[in-house]
Amino acid sequence: MPVPPPRGLNSQPIMNRFLVILKRPLLALLLFLLFQAMAGLVVLFVQMFSGGGNLLDNVSNRVFDAQLMGIATFACNVLMALSCLFLFRRSLYLKSNFVPSSTTWKRSLIALGGCILGAIALDLLSELLALPNILEEQMIDLCREPWGVLAIAIGAPLGEETMFRWGIMGHMLRRNSSVPTAILVSAVLFGLMHMNPAQVFFAAAMGIMLGILYWRSGNIIWPIILHVLNNSVACLQVWLLGDKIKEYSLVETFGGNGMAWSMVAILSVLCAGILAWYTIGGRKESIPQTATNTDNTSQETL
Repeated sequence: MPVPPPRGLNSQPIMNRFLVILKRPLLALLLFLLFQAMAGLVVLFVQMFSGGGNLLDNVSNRVFDAQLMGIATFACNVLMALSCLFLFRRSLYLKSNFVPSSTTWKRSLIALGGCILGAIALDLLSELLALPNILEEQMIDLCREPWGVLAIAIGAPLGEETMFRWGIMGHMLRRNSSVPTAILVSAVLFGLMHMNPAQVFFAAAMGIMLGILYWRSGNIIWPIILHVLNNSVACLQVWLLGDKIKEYSLVETFGGNGMAWSMVAILSVLCAGILAWYTIGGRKESIPQTATNTDNTSQETL
């Protein structure tokens, strides 16, 4: 009588396998929302007892509000990073589907430059599409205060990359999800969690580039660097332009709509070409089967 094969993750029904893979990512998303809500409640609680009024409604209290929101946002991202370090502790090393053995820091640096070109294209496209930015006032106020800059330029990249790339994407790869699926799922969730029409598409597209950097380099440092650079430029614009930031147009800087659309196409092609070279270039080695099977058949516990 033949012996039935062991019931590992790959032998489970597709829906059950999908739920098992997403259990920890969904928990991480719930924690993210919880920490965001806690940060907002702390801000409102302090304002109530300090006579500050409603958030950002009173012009005389906007500096205080921005500082308070910056501290709360930074603390929220630190808590999120620490939570993901615990939830996804088995995903410490991104060595699940492939080992990008020939990827060097020089190749990753070139890919980082390609991603920067892609980010410029996305900035132009976002402005051309004129998507509503419901958080514009809050972001400008945060970028004017040191705690706000710390939260946006450092806290957000650390917390979000730990959650979406190192945590969710790395976890899915360790559970034998395909590389495109893991990158797309983490990128879409990354975009949706911004909850701002002007940022959702931009963040999702950026998430794809961040995911490629993480997968191909196997090092979370590269997507963190890209994320820090992107957010730092936004803060720098506010510091340099001051009150004129609302009147500034990247499209006009590039010579109007026609030239801007051309630049979107050119920069997108350059970015895609560099990332394609980065992705398919070099040799990939399969992980030893014993190590992968051990992880896949292990019991998923919370």
